[in-house]
Amino acid sequence: MGDGGPIRSGVPGTPTAAQGARWTRLGVRAVIALAAGTMAAGFADWRAGVLVAALTALTYVLLATVTPRLPARDPATERSLRALERHGYRVLRAGTARRLVVGPAGAYLVEAPARPPAITGTPGGWRIGGAPADRVAGRLAAAAARLEEALAPGGGGPAVVPVVVVAGRLPAPVMRSGPAVIARPRAAARYILGRPMAFDAADTAAVVAAARPHLG
Repeated sequence: MGDGGPIRSGVPGTPTAAQGARWTRLGVRAVIALAAGTMAAGFADWRAGVLVAALTALTYVLLATVTPRLPARDPATERSLRALERHGYRVLRAGTARRLVVGPAGAYLVEAPARPPAITGTPGGWRIGGAPADRVAGRLAAAAARLEEALAPGGGGPAVVPVVVVAGRLPAPVMRSGPAVIARPRAAARYILGRPMAFDAADTAAVVAAARPHLG
């Protein structure tokens, strides 16, 4: 099988749907900038109209080039988190790639980036996204331990279970690395839902309130 480059649909030399949409957006923005300038000219003079039109156009350019584009979340992960919410769990952001999940079966610090890294077995051991699985799980376990300490200085508070969400084939639905759980999104949600009852609604609300100030 040769590598002839990406396959593109459509007739060569004709604009694609994406190109057409791009030109449509540019046209709409140009009309808006022109309308803003015309209105300003009506209220003041032509110099003000030119200035407003130019500033409006510059705003669109800055929004298109400077505003960061956040990666789309993984659909499987999002579905799994919504399933947990339907079963009474609260899902809080704990940074860009982490979520704190609190509900009937306790508290879980879930590492779920926009694109879950693939897990692979090698002669040297399991790797997650190119890094040793033990290292990835260990980092998350350390973060979970810090959150436990923040929730209850000196101990005695709720345990926070670290969960690493991955893509790829695993030898079992759930793997363990020290205190950390490693699983695909759906299996991770099933693992949490299958754990014994630990919190009632009041416990969940209390842990959520105590955790919010400590989530990055």
